[in-house]
Amino acid sequence: MDSNIGKKLDGRYELLELIGVGGMADIYRARDIVEDRIVAVKILKTEFAGSEEFLRRFRNESKAIALLSHPNIVKIYDVGFTDKVQFIVMEYVDGITLTDYIEQQGVLKWRDAVHFTIQILKALQHAHDRGIVHRDIKSSNIMLLSDGTIKVMDFGIARFNRENNKTMSEKTIGSVHYISPEQARGDITDERSDIYSVGVALYEMLTGKKPFDGDTPVSIALMHMQSTPKKPSEINSTIAEGLEQIVLRAMQKDPAQRYQTAGEMIKDLEEFKKNPGIVFEYKYNSTDGTTKYFDRPIPAAEQERTRRKQAVQEEPEDEYEDDEDDDDDEDEYEERRSPLIPILFAVGTAFVIATVFLVMTIVFKNLNVTPEQVGSVAGITSDSTVSVNDSNEFLMPNLIGMTWDEANTKYSNLMKLIPEQEWSEVTKDQIFDQEFPEGRKVKIGQEVTVKVSKGIRKVEIQDLENLTAAVAVSKLEKDGFKVKKTFEESDDVAKDYVIRTEPAAHELADQGSTVTLVISYGPKDTAVYVPKLTGLPLSVALERAEEYHLNPTVEYVDSEEVEKDEVMEQSLEPGSVQERDTEIILTVSTGEVSEKTKKLTFSIPKKAEGEFEFRYFVDGILDEDASLTLDVGLASSKSLSYTVTGKPGETKNVTVKVTSKETGKSGTYLDITVNFPEDGSKPTAEDVVNSSIFKELLEGGAAEPTIDTTEPELPPETEQSEPEETTPAHTETTSSPSEPDPGIAVE
Repeated sequence: MDSNIGKKLDGRYELLELIGVGGMADIYRARDIVEDRIVAVKILKTEFAGSEEFLRRFRNESKAIALLSHPNIVKIYDVGFTDKVQFIVMEYVDGITLTDYIEQQGVLKWRDAVHFTIQILKALQHAHDRGIVHRDIKSSNIMLLSDGTIKVMDFGIARFNRENNKTMSEKTIGSVHYISPEQARGDITDERSDIYSVGVALYEMLTGKKPFDGDTPVSIALMHMQSTPKKPSEINSTIAEGLEQIVLRAMQKDPAQRYQTAGEMIKDLEEFKKNPGIVFEYKYNSTDGTTKYFDRPIPAAEQERTRRKQAVQEEPEDEYEDDEDDDDDEDEYEERRSPLIPILFAVGTAFVIATVFLVMTIVFKNLNVTPEQVGSVAGITSDSTVSVNDSNEFLMPNLIGMTWDEANTKYSNLMKLIPEQEWSEVTKDQIFDQEFPEGRKVKIGQEVTVKVSKGIRKVEIQDLENLTAAVAVSKLEKDGFKVKKTFEESDDVAKDYVIRTEPAAHELADQGSTVTLVISYGPKDTAVYVPKLTGLPLSVALERAEEYHLNPTVEYVDSEEVEKDEVMEQSLEPGSVQERDTEIILTVSTGEVSEKTKKLTFSIPKKAEGEFEFRYFVDGILDEDASLTLDVGLASSKSLSYTVTGKPGETKNVTVKVTSKETGKSGTYLDITVNFPEDGSKPTAEDVVNSSIFKELLEGGAAEPTIDTTEPELPPETEQSEPEETTPAHTETTSSPSEPDPGIAVE
């Protein structure tokens, strides 16, 4: 038994049972004696309690998370820290994890998946607006209540787990399925990492599978960084294109190509809910499976906003120094949250700088020192917003959005800027990335690498005329272009070869822009090749026939072995040459089981004479169309036939009743059971024959009275007639006319 069961934390939280074991903590169901309610208590494992620095960070982060209040976030009630135990008291959620629900359902309906995802994003949006990034979104951290409400757990905790365990082990296998590429690389993460993980969770809900899987956490992490996931619609063909676009945009490997906020993704999901047929303006995967990234740069202002958020999340390490009690922590957190404090600090700093600058100007006036030299001695540049501490360190300013000349002129006294020029969507000569984020402490004179935009790269379009379309597409994509195909008829260029490009060959175009490839249909009114259409869905086959200038005609046939609307046969041989607009007959499966038709032939005793009416009953139902009256004595043939139909696996009962027109009496002549085998092979027939019925009906012997109902009677038990008159036949060949024996034959 767990030694913690029965203990009371802080004298009020009585631990009742262990309900979960995680990588960092054990979770207990407990009773809050003061509030008289059931709660969940998460107790930090002992291996994490040995680091004082870790405990300080964990304590401050837990207090920040406790301020989150949203219906889709598990509420934090209390945080407790003693010498022996560190714990968090949370709302107790009576539900199951999304992982368990997916295992139960296999694949979720799209409406449920979208409903759950929107709730997850609303929880993240609430946290992101308060500077808190989850960093460990996965289906096992998402609780589902019976009413469909989602509750997200474990905000911000994963950050500390990674700081204390840098290597991936088997314990991380659950999280690594959802890890963003930048997390896998160990780069700085922001709210866009959470959006990637939400995309993975939505992928899993819609397909029942994770986008990447492997034997080890490292192999899975490498897939997140390097591999392109299979499109969701290739796993579940019912997924709409618009919903697939949302999933793929959220899962882009470059954070700049993802949704930038949870609110952006919510907006698209809401649009899709209103119109499931919607197709968004962005598209990531072409029909041939190659990845096409969303081509939209982040404006400088958006980049600056992102950097500022990162700076808020990455608190300076010395922030926790001299922080020995909980009261000081709370005061420190409240100061960080107040917008007035930074303003007062900035005003005070500006005042001190101006005063120092003025005093030193007066002191050095008679020494012929210039104001710029005074600033250099004081450690101050002309930019009065940057201050230097006693350790000759300054807080890194934001350079993104500035031109190279502006940044170098403004901050040359503080740092040595090293430019790296790259092609970019950002305006030419503008800085779009910097080595150290805004707010980081940097030594005076430190070399700082910045990325400077060379503008959008211009690429010369190759001359692709008279190349095959496939080769031309490959060359354009290798040069970084997107490709749009159009077709034209041409008397000079062979079919499937390039006529021209738009823009034309040797012109310069922006890398990443779209080049139109005009491809030849071939000359008009000439022979065309016949493509292979068998095995294709009918809709695809019709489009293909039209592309090859053939005139398709559809004929349906029953088939239980071929799927509905699949082409089974084509009238023209694939690869053959035909005149344009030649008819091609496509034989298409109905997807249904076809009925089998069988013919029963039986003979009348040779000595039978008189006029008789023959009526046929199938499973007790009279076939009025088949009834006939025949003078068997005058008939040129002493045999009759009847055709019965049935599906494989069915059994049909055929009864032949005879009525004498002379005496008006009726009786059963034949009672036949026909079995149609499952495999569609030849049926078997079991028959009961009463060939003496003709004599009995005329002489008034053992004949049955006239029957007017459509229900057949059971075959009467009659005595066998003379051997020369009849012999029951069980063979499948019709009796010879020279023989008096009646027989039954199945054709």
